[in-house]
Amino acid sequence: MRVFVTGASGFVGSSTVRALLAAGHRPRALVRDPGRAARVLRTIGVPAEDVELVTGDMLDAGSVAEALAGCDAAIHAAAAIGVTGDAGDLVEVNVTGTRNVVGGAVAHGLAPVVHVSTVAVFVPPSGPVITAAGPLASPRTDYGRSKLAAERYVRGLQDGGAPVTIVYPGGVCGPDQPVLDALMEGLAAALGKVWPLPGGGVSVLDVRDLGEALARCVETRPGPNRWLLGGHYLTWPQYADLCDRLTGVRCRRVRVPDGLMLGLGTALDAAKRVRPFHYPLTRDAAEFMVTLVPTDDRPILDALDLTLRPVERTVADSVRWLAESGHLNPRRAGRLITKEQQMPSRTQRTLGPLFQRISGAPWFSRIGPKIVPPADRLLHRLTGGRVLLGQALVPSLVLTTTGAVSGRPRRAPLACLPEKDGTWVVVGSNFGREKHPAWTGNLIKNPDAEISFRGRAVPVTARLLDDEERAEVWPRLLKVWPVYDRYVERTERQLRVFRLTPR
Repeated sequence: MRVFVTGASGFVGSSTVRALLAAGHRPRALVRDPGRAARVLRTIGVPAEDVELVTGDMLDAGSVAEALAGCDAAIHAAAAIGVTGDAGDLVEVNVTGTRNVVGGAVAHGLAPVVHVSTVAVFVPPSGPVITAAGPLASPRTDYGRSKLAAERYVRGLQDGGAPVTIVYPGGVCGPDQPVLDALMEGLAAALGKVWPLPGGGVSVLDVRDLGEALARCVETRPGPNRWLLGGHYLTWPQYADLCDRLTGVRCRRVRVPDGLMLGLGTALDAAKRVRPFHYPLTRDAAEFMVTLVPTDDRPILDALDLTLRPVERTVADSVRWLAESGHLNPRRAGRLITKEQQMPSRTQRTLGPLFQRISGAPWFSRIGPKIVPPADRLLHRLTGGRVLLGQALVPSLVLTTTGAVSGRPRRAPLACLPEKDGTWVVVGSNFGREKHPAWTGNLIKNPDAEISFRGRAVPVTARLLDDEERAEVWPRLLKVWPVYDRYVERTERQLRVFRLTPR
């Protein structure tokens, strides 16, 4: 079966594509950036050549209609996310996208058509268990209103007899999340530190189970169906206790009255309207935390013959990935991370803090560029590319670019982040000075370059990361070299971040 999918560059959509392939289906994914989608899919073990990637935007009805042609079923998993704040015109993105994709799929005669909603449309709940027949919420944020408007539109299609299935996931977590959402961000913030314990609880749903459920939805009766899939429900104390058992690292617990949590969320909403800023608590998020109850998942589990992973496995895999990807200090992951991963070398322990203080000092930005690059270039030449000054503290390479003006080779020793997919990420920090380093301008004009990494020469192609990609990789860069944050504070420019891919 050829299945049209949106959101393949995201957490849920990419997992759904993987499950569709495993079931023998042929996914056709509508993506704005095929390169980014290919990287996300490769990260979870899906070769990009196994997926038909179609360039387009769900807000463009024409490109959606073209991509729907020839498909048998559709899964709409894409959405602009903003449960912890307002992020642009979410109503337009989520509602218009749903009209184009779900409405377009119905108009093209596809069956079934699967729409991924959220359990949040039922919060605060009307009873001790959330069911698909429960009343809808009255959200305060743009995100909540956009999801509610999309929900009503899809229900209207169902009322007209359209073969649409709505799935309401709970808190989705698991490894390989392209951009941290509120649940994973909160988990990383609380582990090994302080757990706020209001009333209510959290539904933990493994992204791999959700992907499998959505893939199975295209093989079942076309609907209309409305199925909750909240996952495992834990109270906040149970969630904290589970993390303590898994990691062996005990956190402090702080009881937070529900009224205080709701009041704080309301105050933060008001402050954000005066001057926008990011903080993962809003009135809607607070209400979700203090009022959530278990969900009635039995109908979908029975209909799809689906068994969820144990919650212990989901949380363990999530915490392990947070540490391995640089979103969490490995020490706070405790026994989930090996000792080799937790312990820095003796050189890093003794000299690392000293060199970080020196490198981050304003005075060093004046003399560092005159000392470090020339010394590194000399060492690189004398040792055949095997030794650089900072490589005992941070992974390093020498980048050879083509001068944007001169056209001549230009070499720059740089700290780098080697990625699991065989690429490298480098930052145009320039020691925190106001101007971008010359090598970044060279790469923008001539992306083809060469690196010398651990004595090996590798031809590469450079790509400047966009804001979303930069935000995703930044925590891992800070794990390699925390001084980058000091450079950001000291300069008004945005540090350019490039990904270097072997040619």
